[in-house]
Amino acid sequence: MSSNPDLDRLIPRAGTGSVKWEYREGAVGHGSTLVPAEDPDVIPMWVADMDFPCPEVVIEAIRRRAGHPIFGYSVGPPSYREAFCDWMAARHGFRPDPDGVVPTEGIVPDLGLLVRTFVEPGQGVVLHPPVYFPFFGAVRNNGGRMLLCPLRREDGPGNASANPYRLDLERFEKLAAEPETRMTFLCTPQNPVGRVWTPEELTAFAGIAARHGLIVVADEIHGDLMLDGRKFTPWLSLDHPAGLRSVVCSAPSKTFNLAGLKSSCLVIPDGEMRATYRQARDRTGVYGVNPLSAAAAEAAWRGGGPWLDRVLAYVSENARTLQRFFRDHPELNVRTVPVEGTYLAWLDFRETGIEAGALEDFLLDQAKLRLESGAIFGDEGRGFARMNLACPWPLLTEALGRLEAALRG
Repeated sequence: MSSNPDLDRLIPRAGTGSVKWEYREGAVGHGSTLVPAEDPDVIPMWVADMDFPCPEVVIEAIRRRAGHPIFGYSVGPPSYREAFCDWMAARHGFRPDPDGVVPTEGIVPDLGLLVRTFVEPGQGVVLHPPVYFPFFGAVRNNGGRMLLCPLRREDGPGNASANPYRLDLERFEKLAAEPETRMTFLCTPQNPVGRVWTPEELTAFAGIAARHGLIVVADEIHGDLMLDGRKFTPWLSLDHPAGLRSVVCSAPSKTFNLAGLKSSCLVIPDGEMRATYRQARDRTGVYGVNPLSAAAAEAAWRGGGPWLDRVLAYVSENARTLQRFFRDHPELNVRTVPVEGTYLAWLDFRETGIEAGALEDFLLDQAKLRLESGAIFGDEGRGFARMNLACPWPLLTEALGRLEAALRG
């Protein structure tokens, strides 16, 4: 294994506790109730982790740390924060202040704690669906009131080669102006529709948030996953007035396929907000970090760049394969949009004649594919499905063949 692994090879994951490969329901949003997958012939392309081996530098770092025979209480060392900030500088041209970085154990619990800390019961949190579904639970389960500002689609003859999803800034302004609106979540790049926001869009969004005193929680967990050489704009790199009222969520988990290691961090520039958040974490009893996770994350940020470049080139080709397939088979009536960032494709089945409520069962029973139901990302996702493209090319081609056969049948 190296920075140039054989990405065409499918590594069996049965017996590893893989949610993606061994279960059909579970993890986030299902009350942690795991339902085993009954049919071993189903190809799982739902959970957002990769079917690629992790970087060798990560595996070696874990081995080195495991060579020390003591695994006592650990904290995120300064080198952890420095490694993250150096990675951001080298990869995206922006270096956060290491003093503003708070190591954590997962973005999803962070989201709920942020709502509980900074939003009073009944105050509004603006979400922009279709969007990463744990956002809904983070607001609903922690006393906030959801204010929905759905993305707009600008489909048209002149827009066929671009991702058509846009932020609805006019509606966002109206919702932000409501007296009880306190916070907004921004998924950047956008999951599930794969859109990479431009600096101009982000600046306009920030201006609205600043005018109305909103806290912006920017989820940048997919920020390193830019396809076809696109550039990612970190939220805090822009000169905008919302910077000090922001929390940026990041992690090595999506970038380097380390989700099971539970390593993440928040960037909270404002010292008072950071202290308030740390006090809230202390009240939960959460303390320290996993020493193996910290070693893995630091190694990934220090040495995982070549591996990531190889993976992004591969996933970019998978995304092109998907686009060509549906372009060459218009009679299947499945539409998709260009994947600009993330490794997740957004498939539109609304013109196939399959009822939205029956889509998941159709894919599972007829195509033997487990995709993520679009409905969980909000009502705007009904009739859609999300497909994970971070898989070996032979698996993708098999999945597309199954899908074609099922739709023709």
